[in-house]
Amino acid sequence: MMTNKTSPSLIIEKIIKDTLSILQMVEEVPQMGDSSFTKYQEVCRRIPGQIQSGRLKIAVVGVIKSGKSTFVNSLVGRELVKRGAGVITSITTRIRKGKKNRAQLYFKSWDDINSQLQKALVLFPDDGSGNNRIDNFDIRRENDRTYLKSAYQALVKDFPVAKDEIRPETLLIRHALKGFETCKDLVQADETIICFESKEFDTHKTFTADPDKAFYIRDVCLDVFGKTMNPDIEIADCQGADSTDPAQLAQILAYLESSNLIIYCISSRTGLRQSDMTFLKQIKNLGLLDNIIFINNCDLTEHENLDDLIKIETSIYDNLKLLEIHPKIFSFSSLYVLFLKLESKLSKKDLNRLRLWQQEKKMVQYCDLKANDFTSFLKQVMDQHQYELLISNHLKRLGIIIDQVDQRADIFLDLLSSDKVKEEDAIKTLDDLYHTASRLESIVANSIQGAVSGLKDEIESALNDMFTQDKKAILKNAREYIKTASIDVEKYRSIAKESGFNQILYLMFQDFKRKLDVYGIEVVKPQLKLFVQTQDKRIAAYFQSLFDSYQIDLLKADQYSQFAEVSKLTHQQSEGVDCVDIDNIKKILGLQLPVVIFEAKYTPKIKANIITDFCLQTFTQLLSSLFNKAAGFSFSPGLKKAAIKIKKENQKIIKDQFELCRMTLRTTYFLPLIEAATRDFKEKINERFNRYHSCKNEIEHLFSLKNSEKQEQKKKVILIKQQIQQIAGDISSVCDISLEQDEKKC
Repeated sequence: MMTNKTSPSLIIEKIIKDTLSILQMVEEVPQMGDSSFTKYQEVCRRIPGQIQSGRLKIAVVGVIKSGKSTFVNSLVGRELVKRGAGVITSITTRIRKGKKNRAQLYFKSWDDINSQLQKALVLFPDDGSGNNRIDNFDIRRENDRTYLKSAYQALVKDFPVAKDEIRPETLLIRHALKGFETCKDLVQADETIICFESKEFDTHKTFTADPDKAFYIRDVCLDVFGKTMNPDIEIADCQGADSTDPAQLAQILAYLESSNLIIYCISSRTGLRQSDMTFLKQIKNLGLLDNIIFINNCDLTEHENLDDLIKIETSIYDNLKLLEIHPKIFSFSSLYVLFLKLESKLSKKDLNRLRLWQQEKKMVQYCDLKANDFTSFLKQVMDQHQYELLISNHLKRLGIIIDQVDQRADIFLDLLSSDKVKEEDAIKTLDDLYHTASRLESIVANSIQGAVSGLKDEIESALNDMFTQDKKAILKNAREYIKTASIDVEKYRSIAKESGFNQILYLMFQDFKRKLDVYGIEVVKPQLKLFVQTQDKRIAAYFQSLFDSYQIDLLKADQYSQFAEVSKLTHQQSEGVDCVDIDNIKKILGLQLPVVIFEAKYTPKIKANIITDFCLQTFTQLLSSLFNKAAGFSFSPGLKKAAIKIKKENQKIIKDQFELCRMTLRTTYFLPLIEAATRDFKEKINERFNRYHSCKNEIEHLFSLKNSEKQEQKKKVILIKQQIQQIAGDISSVCDISLEQDEKKC
């Protein structure tokens, strides 16, 4: 028996090894094993990889300048990601424990890059010479880069705005141009991976901290060697969540949805800002607040005393309560913690800063206390998640396997001990049992397809209610949002006189599109996610109900009472097992929700109508000015009409996009999911009937053995049962460890 001091993961490794050993012993007993035992071996061999791939995901998020990168470095105890004032983190960086230091940079394909730039250039105003170039844009061509440069210059010149309001498309084009020379030889036709290892490991910082190079990268993963990293977790340093680019916001939220724990950093210099409140509302809408921890990242230089620091902490807590969040807040300095861990390696300047902070004894003692509380709390949460997500499910599977092997061992011991009269009666009923099972299997096989068609009809009806009938009013509300969305044309008047109508159309449309994109992320996506989750549960419940209805135990009939032990086996083998694993099927098929549900469009037809209306409006104004010299000329009436036209046309467009989303979900998500679940279901049903078929061969073989042979086989089976008891004890010890942890939390 293993002690409580042994880690659960090590116990599982031993359980897997011992279970595989038992399954090998079963194979040495003729007829005791069957095809299901081969599958048990496969399950056992896959578990270590599933535990590794199922790392706990910890997302470190917050707005710009909240100290996220510094916090991540303090967590791993080294200067792993670049930190500093301002926008440093340009892309989400995932960090895991590895056998050596290795940075993997996943570069986008040229098609992805060009597609992004095409979207940024849509509606870009010019004399018409660039229209064909936009449709077939390729940044690798020098002429297209020249055009891109002219587009960027026009954007900077025509739309000068405050630094904190730089337009996302302007930044996108700038980063693409500046990063091209460095990345042109690294990007390929397909997505590619570039690795930096050993001494070159820190080279990744030149990419992750540089937005020009980061534009060309889809994902970054750092494997870190050393004792500071837990092998069962993945930490993600996310970019600032107050970006004006909805695409970047969607990327961050997508990672949060896949994470198990969110650590939200707030700077003590500013407290909770409006951008924090906005981002936290988005997190709340997605239902992700259950596993969130808040860090009040203290800047020890900014606070006069401990009272000032506590005042900021209280303010953060009160503001979070306005969002109906009752948070766990830990106030400490990530930089101070990092400096303590790296004290022997600090520069003279940083060492002086550390010594200066240490003079503020009350404040430092408070932060030390909170830092220790956070470490303990994080370990507690991680242990809980590790057991629930990485250990509990696998223990359940291993327990089922062991139980089924034990049941089969009992059957064989019973049959090996049977007398001659029982054997003769059993042989007479075997053929009848075999044929009855075959007939029933045929009936079930023929009925499954019809039963599943009913499920497809249910999902189709739900899709129609959601999208066509719009019973949740998602489309209705979206169209109402478009109708009431404000497009303040007056703020563009000064630009219009210098730049012209086309340029203002570009500005207006991009602003409108960004608002609609954010609305989709904040309002529509959570509703779609909830709808899909509901249908996933419906599919799982449908197959489970179907599976339960097919649990016909042939061996319960009175004439088969001599096979009571076999009956026990066929019944218990299905207990505690989900008939279909929806989450696993989705993972295998790579099923994802549509990235875009609807988005603003500016079609040639819309543009032509707007230009026509504007020309008429302008002509009318000119005529008016001829008869009334006091009447001035203004772009405002034409711009207001253009804004109304853009909104009206997009109200029509998103209806078609909404229908397209329904069709996409139907054909690329639900139908493949149901078909795969049906295949999995059939395999499990066939496995059930195969057990009945195997009974005939197994029992006939056992009855044909001589008495001496039976005694030899009994010794082997008894040994198997002894090994099973040992494994059952190991499984129990893991459960005891978990129970002790739960009691400590209470």
